[in-house]
Amino acid sequence: MERLLFVVSQERRDLYDALRNVLANEKGVDVILDRRFVRRRQREEPPAAERRRFGRRARSLEDAEVHARGWTVVRLP
Repeated sequence: MERLLFVVSQERRDLYDALRNVLANEKGVDVILDRRFVRRRQREEPPAAERRRFGRRARSLEDAEVHARGWTVVRLP
């Protein structure tokens, strides 16, 4: 069964609360706040090599939607 994940910007807490209320009884639907707002530690030198095999976290379309609209929907298997 496919699941839907609503990701809402930290700056749109009102929308997050509203979606949680409206979608509370929907099966296969989750609403979360975007947790990626915290800056990561920065190194002075670049990493020796890329350790990830593929960009599973690279979701540029979804990132752009969260930035522009304050939310996005991701389909999960």
